[in-house]
Amino acid sequence: MTEAIKIKEWKKEHKEVIKITSDGEIAYLKKPNVATVQEFKKRKDDDLYKAIAYLFKECILEEKEYEDEFILSAGRSLIEKIPQATESTIGKEIGVDEIKKSAAMVRHFFNVDPYALPIDEFYTLVAEALWLQEYKNKQLEITMSNVLLKTFQGKINQ
Repeated sequence: MTEAIKIKEWKKEHKEVIKITSDGEIAYLKKPNVATVQEFKKRKDDDLYKAIAYLFKECILEEKEYEDEFILSAGRSLIEKIPQATESTIGKEIGVDEIKKSAAMVRHFFNVDPYALPIDEFYTLVAEALWLQEYKNKQLEITMSNVLLKTFQGKINQ
């Protein structure tokens, strides 16, 4: 199978294929899903290099041997392509169970498994879920205002 056909099939399956080249070596990777990013974040506190290698191995599309230096370099490049949660946090405390809270919103509003989504699609849905929640809150506020107005309007006029 030619490289172009493989890439086309990978794009069909994973939507986006990331090509990383260094010192003549080439690797094709998919964007990590939410579960992979969450596991990477857990591992990086213990051993950043092992966490990067884990991320690389989870996202690599071709099974072949790569040198450790290339794995670390490609893994770092992959990390740069992962959107960071800045506006996607739910609670006031930034970084505390952020992915779990965001995943709950995505699951609630869109009825999908958030941990199976590619990370960029996950954060897109989180942004949409936050907008939906704000919209629902505004509608509730308007409804409550109308109810209170109708309830107390007669009493004010008397």
